Amino acid sequence: MKRILAGPHAVTEALRATPGAIEVVCLADSLRSLTTKDIEDLARRARVECEVMPKESLDALAGKLHHQGVIAITGDYPYVDLVALLEHAQTHTHPLLVVLDQIQDPRNLGAILRSAHAFGACGVILPKDRAAKITAAAVRTSVGASELMRVCRITNLARTLDDLKDAGYCVHGADAAAQDTLSAMSWSGRTALVMGSEGRGLRRLTAAHCDRLFKIPMATDFDSLNVGAATAIALYEASKQRSSHGKPD
Repeated sequence: MKRILAGPHAVTEALRATPGAIEVVCLADSLRSLTTKDIEDLARRARVECEVMPKESLDALAGKLHHQGVIAITGDYPYVDLVALLEHAQTHTHPLLVVLDQIQDPRNLGAILRSAHAFGACGVILPKDRAAKITAAAVRTSVGASELMRVCRITNLARTLDDLKDAGYCVHGADAAAQDTLSAMSWSGRTALVMGSEGRGLRRLTAAHCDRLFKIPMATDFDSLNVGAATAIALYEASKQRSSHGKPD
């Protein structure tokens, strides 16, 4: 099934005919209230979530499709394999990949996808087991960035990190107990940012397969940052360094 359905008529018919195939309905915040109410009523009866977002976000999702302020995201998420992701990354002069070690909450995953897209990452890698996948909650939290970002699911994370290093990537892992700080890392060239799960952080084997570990220094002894916030901070630092060196992707 098509991943994107665009336009009030197409979305309305899909909500009536195959509501179980729809992950989420996205409505432009400038849409007329009458159209919004009709679609929201249909979605509510079909138990499909609706998300209101700026028209510009719908434009990015729809591409060349004429959406008239209404989009539905349907069908299975089009994950890519690692080979395809690395081939895509080669089109960037200084590719940055985000690797997630068993993130559990789809809302955290969605927030990370949003930050990854905003700060120019080429793609996101996550395990198939014991990890969140792209669900309606992740799509909503990402504000549609899930549809613009290449996401790869892999079976063995440690082996994948070795594959990245073989492909010339420097692998940096976030660890609250690390000696080095985020700003001490070099984010030029081919780089992978590895973030651990909520609560436990990086698994021991994952940390052992990183080239370097870093921490995000904080002014107080308050507990560690939410993984979505920590990832956004790390991606911002990476983007800032690359821009200051004249190496934006």
